[in-house]
Amino acid sequence: MKPALRIVLAVLAGFGLWGIVWNAFTSAMMALFPDDLVANEPITGTGFLVMFILVSAAVSVLAGWAAARVGQDRAATAVRALAIVNLVFGIAVEVSYWDLMPAWYHIIFLILVVPATLYGGRLGSSHAG
Repeated sequence: MKPALRIVLAVLAGFGLWGIVWNAFTSAMMALFPDDLVANEPITGTGFLVMFILVSAAVSVLAGWAAARVGQDRAATAVRALAIVNLVFGIAVEVSYWDLMPAWYHIIFLILVVPATLYGGRLGSSHAG
């Protein structure tokens, strides 16, 4: 497989996995806590906000790991590209939801995206056969 195609597939795999896991998690949380978590309504509970940040970091690690595994010999490039894509996408999403959560949530969420993705990439690369 051509190196550029492998990188693109790795980024798509990581990005897609991130979106699927995050959306499944948020949907499950909204179903479990319908009085506290309502779509397009402010989230005010600090516990929920911290949990969402922690899960976001974990999902970013998972996405970086997946990108590294798919990227194989191009893992480092694929993971760096995924980190940039996730940060840009994250900024757009956080700006669109800015009024629904406190600023500290958005800032911490965005600060953690790149290092968590890169860490997952290192985990995925270290286990590559």
